[in-house]
Amino acid sequence: MKKIYFLIISVFFFSVSIVAQDKKWSVEANYPLSVGDELGNDAPGIADVGLKYRFLDFNIVKIGAGINTGVFIENIKSYTDPKTYDFDETNWIIQPKIFAEFTIPGIRKLRPSIGLGYSFIETKYDGLLPDESLENSHSEGGVNINLGLSYDITKRFFLQA
Repeated sequence: MKKIYFLIISVFFFSVSIVAQDKKWSVEANYPLSVGDELGNDAPGIADVGLKYRFLDFNIVKIGAGINTGVFIENIKSYTDPKTYDFDETNWIIQPKIFAEFTIPGIRKLRPSIGLGYSFIETKYDGLLPDESLENSHSEGGVNINLGLSYDITKRFFLQA
């Protein structure tokens, strides 16, 4: 029940901006989704917050820079023999990026975007392996491409995916 309540609240705040889209700055709260098993077998997202600054405005396209930070936590264990391994994996992801946000003439509330960035992933493991305790961390990173679509609800709030 606790997970369903958290999911409902998170989906409600799924990337709601607290600054108007006509401004240069926006602050975002997102619900992150993990696709694939690179982050521990589809690790559930906890939260993601971001900040964007639009520094060039060409009417049809706005160019800017942004940064997002998200966290994913998952418990990984053997269901056949829990004594084999049982540990928590926490992934912190920091994503600086540059982006282009487009305005569609006639549909001003809908704004597609594309971005290029780099992901820094810091992973921490904490738990048990057979006959030993696990406390370890490692870092990874890589270039990413961002595709997005925003829809303005009001002048101060928008949803994005």
